[in-house]
Amino acid sequence: MIEKALKGNRPYWIWIISLLSVIAFGISAYAQQMRLGLSVTGLGVDASLGLSFMQYSFMAALSASSVLVMLPFFLHDYKPLGKIAVIAQFLAVSAAATALLFLFVDMGKPHLIFDLLRYATPHSLYSWAFLLLNAFLFINLASSWATLGAERKDVPAATWVKSLNYLSIPFAISIPVVTGLSSSTFPVDSGTLSLLAPRFLLSAFAAGSALLLLIVLILKRTAAFDAGKEVTSQLVLFLVYAGSLNFLFSGINCFICTSQAAPILLLSLLLGIASIAVLLAPKLISSTNWLAAAAAGVVLAIWMEKSVALLHAPMGGIAAYTPTSTELSITLGVCSFGLLLFTMLLKVTVSVKAVNER
Repeated sequence: MIEKALKGNRPYWIWIISLLSVIAFGISAYAQQMRLGLSVTGLGVDASLGLSFMQYSFMAALSASSVLVMLPFFLHDYKPLGKIAVIAQFLAVSAAATALLFLFVDMGKPHLIFDLLRYATPHSLYSWAFLLLNAFLFINLASSWATLGAERKDVPAATWVKSLNYLSIPFAISIPVVTGLSSSTFPVDSGTLSLLAPRFLLSAFAAGSALLLLIVLILKRTAAFDAGKEVTSQLVLFLVYAGSLNFLFSGINCFICTSQAAPILLLSLLLGIASIAVLLAPKLISSTNWLAAAAAGVVLAIWMEKSVALLHAPMGGIAAYTPTSTELSITLGVCSFGLLLFTMLLKVTVSVKAVNER
């Protein structure tokens, strides 16, 4: 089926070539980091966590988004979500692969990634995250690809596929929890430490449902793939519930936060509340543009909230940290790789579904 990703119109190939170009710049920048280590970054004693860790944190949480579709579709037999089940799984695969790549980059030199396994202990959150992300990636890739293959042949999927889908649910819930606990050293969260795990889980669900909603809207306009109003309404419902609770906890954190990061948290909170308010207005969400803007606003607000991790110094306050051009190039390259992977998987999915609908 992969050959379907090698066929497309002119805009599709412009997009693919653009992503490949950015990836090439990223590889060139990483070659410098691989030779010199993290000395080419803006990291130091005052800023031990930077741009790569922020993206890892966001992507790892985002990979859990598939559970929003898997739970209702497989456990409650909610058939309409079956139209986007494979898309949700491919989004999770792409996010997990991108998170692993950011974790790989954040180690500085390639061989250090094996230390996560060599020195793995039950108390090592990064080792847990590495193992969970790898297992989650392969479970979802195997089950989604088998499901799509069966759909292409117009036959039921094998029984083992359903078992893998059930297995992926606890993994999806565990990943943002582990990621949240690994962030427990951030001063901004010192007053709401007990809320870290549920906040990361809710932010994963909110950002994931928002991105799925954006993907559905984009596919309807560009690929003539209509998931249906029922799916769109369900994603909006997920987004409203998860987003409201997420920004409630963010508001609590913003209220008690006394660091210089408070203005960023406040801006993120206001953007998130405004986006949820739009989703609660039936007249506004009847417009595709307003609906897309609200979904994009939620993703941006959650990304901004995670970006606070860039600012923290170990002794409190704001770290004197500015990402270097090398870091920016590597980050853009890794993000482009994730987009390229998801684009190709999405192209295969849409092509298979388009053939079956004829």
